[in-house]
Amino acid sequence: MGDRLKNILLYLLTAAASFFFGLFVLDQVILPQLAGGKILVEVPALEEIPLSQARKLCQEAGLLLSVRGETYNDEVPAENILKQEPDPGIVVKQGRNVYVLVSLGPEIVRVPRVEGLTLRQAKILIERSRLVLGEVKRQGDPAVGRDRVLEVEPKGGTALPKGTELRLVVSDGVPKVEVPAVIDNTLEQAREIIERAGLRLGAATYKYNRYIPEGRVLDQSPLERAMVDVGTEVNLVLSTNVR
Repeated sequence: MGDRLKNILLYLLTAAASFFFGLFVLDQVILPQLAGGKILVEVPALEEIPLSQARKLCQEAGLLLSVRGETYNDEVPAENILKQEPDPGIVVKQGRNVYVLVSLGPEIVRVPRVEGLTLRQAKILIERSRLVLGEVKRQGDPAVGRDRVLEVEPKGGTALPKGTELRLVVSDGVPKVEVPAVIDNTLEQAREIIERAGLRLGAATYKYNRYIPEGRVLDQSPLERAMVDVGTEVNLVLSTNVR
């Protein structure tokens, strides 16, 4: 019984030794022969890491890194790997080339100079520059015609990533103000109210009225609440008790 157990154990040890010896021969002799004498390695993952780090990983694996091209990309920073070939995890012979596409980062464009152009012209030029028209703010300016661009932010000539929004300040022409009510005021009171609103006192004529005190405003033109240009004249009709 004891001899039989010894024989079984000896058989098992011999089989195990043969198995591991076979693995050794396969790894060190047969596979290198199949690979033309070169060691097989796994391609490392290179995408979205810096080019310098990718070169180091390939060198450590015994592979050659070859830059196939460069292209703009809004998401992957400049000098980082966008794509690789072969894919990571593929087993290849040492010395093989790994081809990569490198990111240039976001495409950079310059803000066009649009001051003095109409809003429509500015919009066309901004879109041709691969930028986006954002907020448009209006501002009264008597020296610049309506719908002409006064300012662009960021300023013309600034270098920005493609697709950045620009903000414009556009002229509303001569500023508009609301005509105040001056009826039933004296001439001097009316003048003060009119000038405070950014308007000017125009012609003052008199009309007989026995019910309204002398020198009070009976009528005005333009009428109250009308929207007019800054500096517009407001004409008055005042009461007089003299026929």
